[in-house]
Amino acid sequence: MLLLLVPAFACDGDLYEPLIPLLRPDFDCEVVIADAPDLRACAAAVVEAAKGRPFVVLGTSFGGHVSRETAILAPDLVRGLVVMGAGPGGPGERGPYDDRRAAIESGDGALVEAMARAIVFEPEGRGQAAADIFRAMAARAPVDRTLAQNEALMTRPDRSSDLGGIACPALLVWGHEDQFSQPADGRAMAAAMPDARFVELEECGHLPSLEAPTRVAAAIRARFVEPPVTG
Repeated sequence: MLLLLVPAFACDGDLYEPLIPLLRPDFDCEVVIADAPDLRACAAAVVEAAKGRPFVVLGTSFGGHVSRETAILAPDLVRGLVVMGAGPGGPGERGPYDDRRAAIESGDGALVEAMARAIVFEPEGRGQAAADIFRAMAARAPVDRTLAQNEALMTRPDRSSDLGGIACPALLVWGHEDQFSQPADGRAMAAAMPDARFVELEECGHLPSLEAPTRVAAAIRARFVEPPVTG
């Protein structure tokens, strides 16, 4: 089965580098970096990348919003949905997004550093490697891409009332220590969807594919890989 993986804000394929080898025996994995200033256009780019093939779509944070939008846009092609750390609500106040846009345009490195410090679960140095990977990805992310992703997040629709229409099997994975989207967001989303499972990962923050790839892979395989038929 084709698995399309959509990275988080300011991230690239390195976000899923620890996860993909664990999934490769069961999935044909391809990373799709969404870079349109509109969430639906980002979802359309994911559908285009599938080239007519049925697929499971997975996304983290910004990529989770894109993935959920993809499931709404192309229910005939999406065979499964994995969302990590992206609740269905709208953006709320636009002030933080305006501040982030200004920081991106000015090249203020404090933005990336603040995100890196909050984005993973890092007591006693645990999670430091994951935070450093995020720092490296954000540092090399093109400005036009991060501005577009920020705009897409700022203008995203509230999908809370649309969750009941997502009929494909879904897996919602949240770090217990996620500081950007609370696990309660994932539980509520799972409760509102027809066929969803919620998995909460202890000692994990906002980037489960970097912080707990083995546990994420096990959850994906348990959800979407059929057990062998025994006689």
